[in-house]
Amino acid sequence: MAIQPYQEDSEVSNPIKRIRWATHRAPGVQGKRKRQSIFNRHVKQTGGAEKKGDSAATIPEASEEGAEGSEAGSDDAGVGRRIFFNTPLPADAKDQEGHPLNQFVRNKVRTAKYTPVSFVPKNLWFQFHNIANVYFLFIIILSVFPIFGASNPGLSAVPLIVIVFITAVKDATEDWRRTVLDNELNNAPTHRLADWENVNTADDKISAWRKFKKASTRAITWVWRRWKGRKPSREGKDKPHTERAMGEPRSSLETRRTSTFSQRTSFQSTRSRRDEESMEMTPVPSPVPGQSRLVDRDVDLSDEMNQAFAREGTLHPTLEVPKEKKTENKPLPKRLYGSLIDDTKPVLGKARFMRDSWKNVQVGDFVRLYNEEQIPADVVVLSTSDPDGACYVETKNLDGETNLKVRQALHSGRRVKRARDCERTEFVMESEPPHANLYSYSGVVRWKQRDPRNPEATPINMAEPVSINNLLLRGCTVRNTEWVLGIVAFTGEETKIMLNSGITPSKRAKISRDLNWNVIYNFIVLFFMCLVTAIVEGITWGQGDNSLDFFDFGSYGGTPALNGFITFWSAVILFQNLVPISLYITLEIIRTAQAFFIYSDTYMYYEKLDYPCTPKSWNISDDVGQIEYIFSDKTGTLTQNVMEFRKATINGVPYGEAYTEAQAGMQKRQGINVEEEGARARDQIARDRVRMVKHLRTLYANPYLRDDELTFIAPDFVADLAGESGKEQQAANEQFMLALALCHTVITEKTPGDPPRIEFRAQSPDEAALVATAKDCGFTVHGRSNDGVYVNVLGDDQEYTVLNTLEFNSSRKRMSAIMRMPNGKIILFCKGADSVIYSRLRAGRQPELRKTTAEHLEMFAREGLRTLCIAQRELSEEEYQVWNKEHDLAAAAVQDREEKLERVSDAIERDLTLLGGTAIEDRLQDGVPDAIALLASAGIKLWVLTGDKVETAINIGFSCNLLDNDMDLIVFK
Repeated sequence: MAIQPYQEDSEVSNPIKRIRWATHRAPGVQGKRKRQSIFNRHVKQTGGAEKKGDSAATIPEASEEGAEGSEAGSDDAGVGRRIFFNTPLPADAKDQEGHPLNQFVRNKVRTAKYTPVSFVPKNLWFQFHNIANVYFLFIIILSVFPIFGASNPGLSAVPLIVIVFITAVKDATEDWRRTVLDNELNNAPTHRLADWENVNTADDKISAWRKFKKASTRAITWVWRRWKGRKPSREGKDKPHTERAMGEPRSSLETRRTSTFSQRTSFQSTRSRRDEESMEMTPVPSPVPGQSRLVDRDVDLSDEMNQAFAREGTLHPTLEVPKEKKTENKPLPKRLYGSLIDDTKPVLGKARFMRDSWKNVQVGDFVRLYNEEQIPADVVVLSTSDPDGACYVETKNLDGETNLKVRQALHSGRRVKRARDCERTEFVMESEPPHANLYSYSGVVRWKQRDPRNPEATPINMAEPVSINNLLLRGCTVRNTEWVLGIVAFTGEETKIMLNSGITPSKRAKISRDLNWNVIYNFIVLFFMCLVTAIVEGITWGQGDNSLDFFDFGSYGGTPALNGFITFWSAVILFQNLVPISLYITLEIIRTAQAFFIYSDTYMYYEKLDYPCTPKSWNISDDVGQIEYIFSDKTGTLTQNVMEFRKATINGVPYGEAYTEAQAGMQKRQGINVEEEGARARDQIARDRVRMVKHLRTLYANPYLRDDELTFIAPDFVADLAGESGKEQQAANEQFMLALALCHTVITEKTPGDPPRIEFRAQSPDEAALVATAKDCGFTVHGRSNDGVYVNVLGDDQEYTVLNTLEFNSSRKRMSAIMRMPNGKIILFCKGADSVIYSRLRAGRQPELRKTTAEHLEMFAREGLRTLCIAQRELSEEEYQVWNKEHDLAAAAVQDREEKLERVSDAIERDLTLLGGTAIEDRLQDGVPDAIALLASAGIKLWVLTGDKVETAINIGFSCNLLDNDMDLIVFK
């Protein structure tokens, strides 16, 4: 962990220890086993190559903390890999020839099932999984022998050859499209540091078999291009829908606002400079003589280190907890973190960020990513164009979520911005083995911090933990960030997206699987028919002295048994039409026609993207009409995933007005006319909105208040905030809104204008809704400093120091922020599910408030609102310092970091004081009730998964037409 010096007037906030909200998954035993099994299928290294370096040196050597440091170091045993940067490989990481023991996989990936060499045998293998093809091949083989009486074996082979050929052409076409996309991805441009030695990888030795495969691929590609080059070139806009749909990525409808802190006038102009090998391709301006090399709006970090060494003689390591000192009327000291850059290290000046292909990216490379670019590998962020170290990524290729996620650069790497900075770094990253969990990662960066004023002094061992919040995953896209500089941790098949993708499946329609059994049944009937024929033939020949002697010329076998055997196989050829081969040809023709009809259907044409419904696989088109069940999630699938703050309960007083869809569904169950009732409720809400805005303007002239964006309609709340119900309720309302403005990981972006505008970037829309409501009520989050957050409280600007942020995940069901208030007090704010918060309240306190708040939350839930509880706890300085020491040690662990952090967090989130609760609405998407009703009329059964309470789920089911009054409701408890 490293913290920059204090910065002022930052337009973009800097969340400290930024975490994911509502998207963490709790690791389980079965999940670990599954991820380990997936990992075992991909890992190529031997167990001996996965040794761990000495980690105990990174812990302070003081007597008290040495024991705990050794304990933390022992927990880190079994680290998956070590990656060295500008550091020679140790002896245990090299073989006898001096090459690295770890052979990391290439970054080139292949999702296609076939290669030009393997297509024919592999495709035939898949095709002859159909029993019918095996049967007809067997018949053709029998027909070759004249003794069985087949007149023209070649003619009988034509139907099977036609079927195999048509299927092969279809499979080749589909797989060729995958191959084209793979080649485009593997050859996509990125920028990696060149003319720099990466000690983690050795020269790639290409085997003879690999050379043969590459040569065959090039030959086929050359022939294809030559044949295609005979046609006149067509502009992209003249391409038919099929070519565009198959050969180009789908564009996104979402429009992204350009970054407010952009330093480049044109993204294309920067791209044009990337091809020049003689210049450093980075938009970061170089310092002029006399200016600090740290191109931030603050002092150089080395100056602060000089002061630290001069003041104390040594630099405290990262994990050392400062001793408590009484500093009355003095500013609290900033927490000091080191830098990966060694200022005493000479610079060769040869390294440059050069344009290269994805497939050439290797573990341990420095890469620079620009806005709107996809991430070529799993990359740990060192620095970004944002002076606060934040960057935005879109993860819809991984998890389907379109809202932007925030990733944070390592504090110790924020000075690494240019190629020459990369040359001056010297550190080792210890990482866990690759696994498929998208929401978990543990690593530690370790380096030796030197005294800038005294290079000969003994360096200090430093460490900074690396979590999933510092990792950019392959397949994501950089958004609203000028550039990102990072180091590659995993490549190719070891990246999380590839570990989750698995092997490309062979899609077979249900009717094809059923036909295999029909063929088996027909073959059983055929077998008995041929067996009876053979037995009759053999018995007839064995009897002799009958008419057969006068009409048949001799015997092929000579004996009755052999004659019966020959007759059996002849009957198989004669009765082969019992299994109609024409059925398979007909099915292939029908599937092709169905794919064309699906593509030509105007009802499935998306006009906004100019994109028709394009079937990617013809084999499953006949399964479309056999859908019987649909299993769907609610949030983000049926709903808009746009959260709106509607109601709240504070100190036992409910506030807010709303007419929700679940409330309409509840009234629909009761036979009330929901249209009339809804119109009346909306008129009342509109009148109350006018009153509330007027009162808010009177209380405080908030320049960021937008009348049309106000969702929390509660005129009585504003009256109580002004003190009409007494000082106690006024203080409770202020503390409640202050908790919403402080307990979050939201990033603020200001847009200048008249009036100015402020936007909140959150990883979860829930958090953005809470902070936006606090802003509307006069508690505006303006931004963050290095370790604090600026909040305007009803016109009074104040800074609150963020000490720790305890992350949310599905097992904790809560999030906490430990803040140092302007008066010096330390307060923990916690928000989470009511069941979790209630179990952590101080025993024997607030009995009436608990009961009243629970009733209000139950009422909100029946109306279909998502509820959260808000609580707080005041901490003493001594208690916090002891706990923070344990928290830092847990955060530095590589193995089982999440479990250790959860245990430490659980210890401090106790004896809470209840403040109140919130209620947020997530409205259904347009057309969802009509679509569900249409599916129900077609006989399709729809199952919806939701985490709402039972009564809430029932009401929402009625509002979206999933349930109706004619159904019997059965509730399992």
